[in-house]
Amino acid sequence: MKNFKTFLLVVLLSSSIPAFGAEPDWVAKFLRRYRPTPNPVSAPPAPQPNAALFQGASVAITLSDVIRLMLANNLNISVDRLPPQITQFLIDTYFRPFDPTLHISANGQHSTTQSTSQLNGAPSLVQLTQSYNVGFGQTLMTGTSYAVDFIMNRSSTNNAFALYNPSWVGQVRYSISQHLLQNWGRLPSDHLIRIAQNNHRISANQFDQQMMDLVVQAQNAYWDYVFSLEDIKVKKQSVDLAQKTLDNSRQEVEVGVLAPLDVVRAEAQVATMQDALVVSTYTSQQDEDTLKKIITNRLDPGILLAKLSPVEALRLPDVADVMPVTEAIQIALENRPELRQTQLALQNAAIDVDFTKNQILPVLDVNATYAQNGLGGVQRLRSTLGGNTVVGIVPGGLGDAFGQLFAFGYNTYSFGFNLQIPLSNKAERADHDRAIGAKVMATSQIDAVAQQIALEVRNAMNQVEMNRAHIESAQKAREFAQQTLDAEQQKYDLGVSTLFFVLQDQTNLAIAQTNEIQAMVNYTKALVGLDRAMGQTLLHNHIALENGNPIVSANTAN
Repeated sequence: MKNFKTFLLVVLLSSSIPAFGAEPDWVAKFLRRYRPTPNPVSAPPAPQPNAALFQGASVAITLSDVIRLMLANNLNISVDRLPPQITQFLIDTYFRPFDPTLHISANGQHSTTQSTSQLNGAPSLVQLTQSYNVGFGQTLMTGTSYAVDFIMNRSSTNNAFALYNPSWVGQVRYSISQHLLQNWGRLPSDHLIRIAQNNHRISANQFDQQMMDLVVQAQNAYWDYVFSLEDIKVKKQSVDLAQKTLDNSRQEVEVGVLAPLDVVRAEAQVATMQDALVVSTYTSQQDEDTLKKIITNRLDPGILLAKLSPVEALRLPDVADVMPVTEAIQIALENRPELRQTQLALQNAAIDVDFTKNQILPVLDVNATYAQNGLGGVQRLRSTLGGNTVVGIVPGGLGDAFGQLFAFGYNTYSFGFNLQIPLSNKAERADHDRAIGAKVMATSQIDAVAQQIALEVRNAMNQVEMNRAHIESAQKAREFAQQTLDAEQQKYDLGVSTLFFVLQDQTNLAIAQTNEIQAMVNYTKALVGLDRAMGQTLLHNHIALENGNPIVSANTAN
């Protein structure tokens, strides 16, 4: 028994103090835990500067280039990546009540007081007391608290009745307490930790969701810019065609074939087409600035002087672009971060229900203490009680106190319990009812989110199919408009039609060409939206999150 208790004391005290010589820099490592962490937040990937972007030349850029530059430079990502790291730090704060603690204290007091009784042993009582305490304690997640304290008190006085002067009184005290009803077990102790861990996962899923939205935004911005450039080509072709018609009309007026009014109509057609070209040009500049904002961390995207030249080309629909809607919905339910967030919120609600259920119970705590006592000092033997004659002195001191302390001859035992029974308990029961209501709401929220996800997948697939059909109809409309213009031009050349109908068909062709390009862009963006609805935006673009930082591989899919 003696050896076991001595061993337990050594183990408890050494658990929080590094072994001497175990590490050459153990002191520095031990003290480091009491200093702030120099860089607690991991740094984002270094921006990837591209010198060509700051020059006036044209820079070819693919969709994968846009995504890569966005992940490295976009300011929104620099902000969105922080909450998951902050919630990770919050988890560790909830371990604070369970950290082992080593405490050391020392106190001294000197007092001189007038005696009011002969029993004080001196006309003027002078006392010097010193107290030293070294202890170790910890609260476990099972609801158990234990402590080991080593106490040594020294006292010297001019009291004639003092048997030991100076005296050393020591004690080693072992104490333990345990919750039996309320706060019993790990659940009440670590429920905040488990909730914080789930909140960290929720924050990580929110970051996934934000990353998906940013990638979708980048893809849509890229294809909008592609459309604007293709639309400029159409508008230039329309201007060239209108200008050619105007030149021919002027020649025919000079030879008397056409009336001057027809030249005015041709000039109006050129002006209209030029106006449409101006609008498309400035719209394209705005789309380019939007794309530059996504790929740079500069406060003014206009600093990027390069002319972006998209490499990706619009493509026609393919039968492999979509899958059965039921399969798409199943994939979405497995991958959408919104659904994972609601599932984690339900887990938090369940933890809260269990915790509040435990808090309804009465308080019943048991405790026990075992103490070893020791006494030592200079023993002065007097002839009579309170006499001034010392007939003998028995030397002693701190060593005697230690000897008795670990001889286990003077022991103190104590045990007890504390029972608190709330007579109403209304607040605890109401809190438990509140937790149950929150869990029911979280369960319903999962169903509502799943239903919304299924609807979004169906809507996204409808958009894909609609734009697939729109491409086919737009192609036919453009072909018919071209054929109509060619036929009307031939009739005009033969003198059986008027310039008015030719100009009208030129306008219709320009509209049909723009509609066809827009339909192809809308189809591509619909596929982007379908990926987003299925929760596969990051997967299809080969983006992974490592330590809160998005990483993209070299072969990024469109």
